[in-house]
Amino acid sequence: MSPRTKEQNDAIREMRMNQIMQAAAEVYLEKGIQLEIRDVAVKAELGYGTVYHYYKNKHMLLEDLLWDALYRTESAVQSAMTGDGGSLHTAESFSRLLLKECIQDPSVFILLKTVADNFHHFPGNRFIKLSDHFQDRIYIPFVEMIRDGTGSKSPEKIANLIFGSLVGCAALNIHHNMRNETDVEGIIDVIFSGIQAKER
Repeated sequence: MSPRTKEQNDAIREMRMNQIMQAAAEVYLEKGIQLEIRDVAVKAELGYGTVYHYYKNKHMLLEDLLWDALYRTESAVQSAMTGDGGSLHTAESFSRLLLKECIQDPSVFILLKTVADNFHHFPGNRFIKLSDHFQDRIYIPFVEMIRDGTGSKSPEKIANLIFGSLVGCAALNIHHNMRNETDVEGIIDVIFSGIQAKER
């Protein structure tokens, strides 16, 4: 048997890391910050040593998980950020895409919940850069959509209300095993029915 090529090794490494991160997201939903590398290994059906080879501790694993979730979040809402339509319509599309992604991808839900909690479960300052990137790439553009669409002098309050509503609705559906039953359109309609567009 010939040795694997560098490309084959890279593909295996990427597959393994995705497997580990997916398992970590599921374990985090069950145990929160109490998760351990051993729990992730069991969920991923891998040896403890295999997981430990990639991640020396759970904080390194969670950091990778959250950065990956940030890229997934940005990708999920990209079409709303570059689409046509009024700013409030764009904010509604953005919210719809974000809620769908939250429910389909546990790591995105974990990211939003962690941001909403201001990373208070995580030690030290290792997540400051991640938080800054979330603000720049996701939150501030959303606030601007709200500001432009409503003319509100406090668009951050409206943005926070919407983000909180999305996280809460996603949590109810995820933790009650109702992911496939989520009425995304209905939820977004209810949230945005109380937000008035500015008069032209």
